Amino acid sequence: MGTAYKNFWSLNTDEAVVTGILRDKTPKEIEVYMPVNAQMKDVDLLLMNMKNKKVLTIQVKGSKAYEPKPNEIKKFGDGSCGWFFFSKDIIHRSNTDYFIFLIYVIREDQKIGRRFIEPHTIIIPTKKLQTLCKAHKTPHGPDRYSFYFWVDPKKKKAFDWRDKLFDVSEYLDEKGFQKLIKKTK
Repeated sequence: MGTAYKNFWSLNTDEAVVTGILRDKTPKEIEVYMPVNAQMKDVDLLLMNMKNKKVLTIQVKGSKAYEPKPNEIKKFGDGSCGWFFFSKDIIHRSNTDYFIFLIYVIREDQKIGRRFIEPHTIIIPTKKLQTLCKAHKTPHGPDRYSFYFWVDPKKKKAFDWRDKLFDVSEYLDEKGFQKLIKKTK
């Protein structure tokens, strides 16, 4: 049997979107790679500082855009929610350095009467995510976690409200990118 490669043609759209966002948000000495080695299970992207050769591994999780319900807007304010549902082993056995959750927020511009879908990211170190899950998450069904990340772009706030509410605003968008870039230095 020959060498095994990831199927490049089945590239996950969310991985491609995050790759583009990372390229826009990182300095020119930071490069983004997509591994094709099939043995790099659950590693979706590599971030490499070309000057010091430091590498970070990333797993990407993407959500659909969900229309916020009126009771959610009343309870949480502006923004909308991303839903993530996967085995708790994906987090607790992960070898990646970071998880990036991609949430599409539906925003309405009152002035022109149009709606937009904006991508937002929660960029969180895997070890921190593991700690938060142990403290705040309850497995559902056959050992699966559900995350309901609410993102309010106006207030630059993000939190998970599925089990016990916990704040992840310090990992949202620019704040998360700054922490990620600092780890490559």
